[in-house]
Amino acid sequence: MSCYQENPKVYTSEAFSYDRLQAYTNLIQQLLTCADGEELNNILQANQELIDPQFLQVMENCATWLEEQGNNNNAAWLRDIAQQLGQYLNPQAGSIEEYQGFLLEVLKAVYESNDPAVVYPILQRRQHLLDDTFAQLLQEWARNVFFQGKAEDVADIAGVIQNLCNNIAQFPLGSRANNLEIAITGYQTLSEVYTREAFPEYWATTQNNLGSAYQIRIRGEREYNLELAIAAYHLSLEVYTREAFPEDWARSQNNLGNAYGDRILGERADNLELAIAAYKLSLEVTTREAFPVDWAMTQNNLGNAYSYRILGERADNLELAIAALNLSLEVYTREAFPERWAGIQNNLGNAYGNRILGERADNTELAIAAYNQSLEVLTCEAFPEQWARSQNNLGNAYGNRILGERADNLELAITAFNLSLEVYTREAFPEDWARSQNNLGNAYGNRILGERADNLELAIAAFNLSLEVRTREAFPEDWARSQNNLGNAYLDRILGERADNLELAIAAFNQSLEVYTREGFPEYWARSQNNLGAAYNNRIRGERAANLELAIAAFNQSLEVFTPTAFPTDCLRTGRNLGHTANFIIEDWETAIKGYNLAIEAVENTRLQALNPQRQQEILSDAMDVYHGIVQSYLNLNQKDRALEYVERSKTRYLVQLLTDRDIYPKGNIPQTIITKLDRLRRAIIGEEQQLAIQEQTRNRGGFLTLDQQKQPILNDYTQLNHLKQELNQLIDREITPIDPTFSLTQKVQTIPLTEIQSLIDQQTVILEWYISGDSIMAFVVTSQGLKVWQSSTTDRDKLINFIKDYREAYENNKTEWINNLNSRLNQLSEIIHIDELLELIPQDCDRLIIIPHWFLHIIPLHCLPLKNGQFLYQRFSKGVGYVPSCQLLKLVKSSQRENFNRLFAIKNPTRKGLKPLLGANLEIERISQGFDPEKTIIIAESEASEQTLENRRQELQAAHCIHFSCHGKFDNKSPRDSALMLADPEGNLGESANLTLAEVFEKLDLRECRLVTFSACESGIIESKADSISDEYVGLPSGFLFAGSSSVVSTLWTVDPLATTLFMTKFYHDLKRISIQDQGSIAIILNNTQTWLRTLTSKKLARIKNNSKFQQLLIEVFADNKRDRNKFKDLLEAAVKRQPYPFESPYYWTAFIATGV
Repeated sequence: MSCYQENPKVYTSEAFSYDRLQAYTNLIQQLLTCADGEELNNILQANQELIDPQFLQVMENCATWLEEQGNNNNAAWLRDIAQQLGQYLNPQAGSIEEYQGFLLEVLKAVYESNDPAVVYPILQRRQHLLDDTFAQLLQEWARNVFFQGKAEDVADIAGVIQNLCNNIAQFPLGSRANNLEIAITGYQTLSEVYTREAFPEYWATTQNNLGSAYQIRIRGEREYNLELAIAAYHLSLEVYTREAFPEDWARSQNNLGNAYGDRILGERADNLELAIAAYKLSLEVTTREAFPVDWAMTQNNLGNAYSYRILGERADNLELAIAALNLSLEVYTREAFPERWAGIQNNLGNAYGNRILGERADNTELAIAAYNQSLEVLTCEAFPEQWARSQNNLGNAYGNRILGERADNLELAITAFNLSLEVYTREAFPEDWARSQNNLGNAYGNRILGERADNLELAIAAFNLSLEVRTREAFPEDWARSQNNLGNAYLDRILGERADNLELAIAAFNQSLEVYTREGFPEYWARSQNNLGAAYNNRIRGERAANLELAIAAFNQSLEVFTPTAFPTDCLRTGRNLGHTANFIIEDWETAIKGYNLAIEAVENTRLQALNPQRQQEILSDAMDVYHGIVQSYLNLNQKDRALEYVERSKTRYLVQLLTDRDIYPKGNIPQTIITKLDRLRRAIIGEEQQLAIQEQTRNRGGFLTLDQQKQPILNDYTQLNHLKQELNQLIDREITPIDPTFSLTQKVQTIPLTEIQSLIDQQTVILEWYISGDSIMAFVVTSQGLKVWQSSTTDRDKLINFIKDYREAYENNKTEWINNLNSRLNQLSEIIHIDELLELIPQDCDRLIIIPHWFLHIIPLHCLPLKNGQFLYQRFSKGVGYVPSCQLLKLVKSSQRENFNRLFAIKNPTRKGLKPLLGANLEIERISQGFDPEKTIIIAESEASEQTLENRRQELQAAHCIHFSCHGKFDNKSPRDSALMLADPEGNLGESANLTLAEVFEKLDLRECRLVTFSACESGIIESKADSISDEYVGLPSGFLFAGSSSVVSTLWTVDPLATTLFMTKFYHDLKRISIQDQGSIAIILNNTQTWLRTLTSKKLARIKNNSKFQQLLIEVFADNKRDRNKFKDLLEAAVKRQPYPFESPYYWTAFIATGV
């Protein structure tokens, strides 16, 4: 804190202008840096218009501040010049007679009126005499009068002196330090007369005033002044009891709370508890009805104390702070108390900026709004210092803002920091100037607009400026923080020699570690060690092997603090750095596995909803690399089983992260007491994680810290969070899993070893699990006899990425070209992934294949890939080729048997504005329903096919053995959980209420009676598949319905021709009713056979179907209400018959259908 911060009122327009103040500070800076007496005289001669009593006042404030910083020589030198200038301004000033005359004059004014309007002008005229000499003279004069006067006169005179001291303590001009010393001397002298025994009430008043003066005292050590203040308040409260003097008691309690809130000695947590207790006691008397202004002031104080509170739940404390500050604003309105209103708005902004409960984005917006309201009153002209502080806080809020464009927010942050620096100059407010420079450096370091190279140069310049004030001697912690920031900027720097920049980064990180020791600052030490490791990893100078050894050592040291449970996001970052360095550079795969494994534990331990969207994206992206790395490292060690285990964990992780953000509840007869306990633990875990995430976010690289946040202790205790997670896991394992075994899979990532995977298949079944890493395609071939792994070249992996981009581009933008070239594209894919070579790894006696795709392979009909012998892949396996999303889900669906298949629940052509009805849906449902018992068949059509109807008939839906959706579907790439089947909404409201979303499937549906769910819908089988996606997991409608309980799901990968779909579904269900539905793989067998049937259906046979009288009559009945659709369907038939000899030979017609499950 600078010398100018002690008395903000001095710098309002009522005293002198901001420009005048700036001129004073510039002159003082020149005086402090002048070389000799001649230069000093020249400077004073050139600036004579600035030499006035106000300038002397500013010099005294600066001298006091220099003393506080330990710079006693400059302080003494500045005071010596001020004394000489004082004599220059008033050659007669300073005689004892003048001091005596001044004292008597002001005492007389206080005695006669005690009105500041009368007293202050006298003090202003003689402010140069308000110094230690005046204090000594006041003390001597008072003692003489007290010794010689009568008792009744002494009491009266003491009262006058008390009032004089009060006036001087609050006098806004002159030397603030001198004024307070005079007041303290006066109060101490009064205590000699106002003894507790003779005048207990007056003595208590004097003690309270003495405490107030000590609390804001400038001279002396701050911590001891506060102890003296606390002691004085306690003494006053020995007389000011609640019963005898309730108002005075309440006032002293409020003052005591302020002192404990500022206290330096003792434990910070304990001091804040004492402050809160004192404020609460004060409010028992200072009610809103009786003392509204005092009540509002104490509410504000209480709010600030709760904002800083350490004990108790941080989230609860901040809510109490916000509540108290808002109560304060009910009295401190903008109209009645504009300055106080603005100050509280700033405090409220800080509380919202730290808030844990509620949406992080909303809280940041509330903080920004509060700061902006504060700035409407705290203008630069009227309140320059407070304006600058609010601008700095506003910059921090914009730097952390979630809503809006990140680039725009950073520009607003930069603007706010630069505005604050217009007042926070180095000369006037050096500490605040340095803080804003550091914040500005962070903003430039993260800046998106402009040239990256230029932004980093601006960041480096700002950090270096900050370090000119933030020296190690004066501000060791701030110095270390800015050194670390500077190191990061040099690490990223583009301009200059790369080798030089890395040396500068290493030097900066090592300097930060001189203060950031493991014992004193474990978190910051670990973060700087990680940064240092990154610098050594990239270092150009020195021996490469030695640099890498230093990098590995630094990462390992960082991970001693950054454990998966204590600092999950930091552990992810550092573990990833260690893994990549060991894996890709030095080929130390054991060390790589150590780093990757810690990183994976961390990411699986992190709930994404506790973080802002930017951090969510970073974590998901970083996690992909980590899983890729550990899989490859285990393969390099020939530990194929462990590699497969992590492939499975990778596939499970994203789904768990997606679902823990939803209120997924277990299915079945779960007691309400268990649901209530589940809710309580979830809320407690989210609150604890959000609190820790906010603390970590603000302390991470590029975080914007307010002064309030910097004062907060570093809380590294994850004990409570880990205890809550353990309690939740025990609840799930003990009370829920026996009733709903699927629920645990939605709550935590679970491992499945190779032996358990093998137990899921018989000797004739093979699992082909794909995995696409950063530099290769992998295929894990699992049989009951063992595990084989095939791995592609990096070239083939690149070809696959290009293939999928081209495939998606054609599908989305040129559907005709995509259809025409689908066959050649599938041939191309067979070559890229070496499908024939892979088949050589599979024993000849294996007759059933289960494919587990990965990433964008989910959108390709892999079972229909052409082979070199002219067959398709599925024809190699007589017991069928099906899919499962993961081995975990295979285990899930195999765990329950479905013996019945006679209840049908069908959704037919929901009425939907803007979407055309599926042309063949009516015919399709009519033919399918013929295979089920009419009394056990439910068909919901058109406007009735809404989500509300599904809700109303949920029991019938959940009792169904077969559920058939003949409707449109969509996949949402940006938010997979919003992927949906598009149902009807009778009211025409096409929002979420018109969709059955994937999230709702997980949340609401219990389909444990269901053997088959079929989507005769557009893109119902699609999962997230973009080549540049941050997710590589299976998240789509098929997996949702498997989790809901169905054994199998038949879906489509693209919008299929309506005639082909109708024929396919009719044939599929016809054949399905003729086999044992309980057999494993039966769905896939019938689906594959149906695909062969449709592909080889001749135009002659199709013509016979078309011309069949029964079929013609069926068309008339099905399309009775829509002759136009009947004609369209007939046109499709006519066109298909003309496509000779095989109308549906193109893979477009038959390959889109896939069977997922068992």
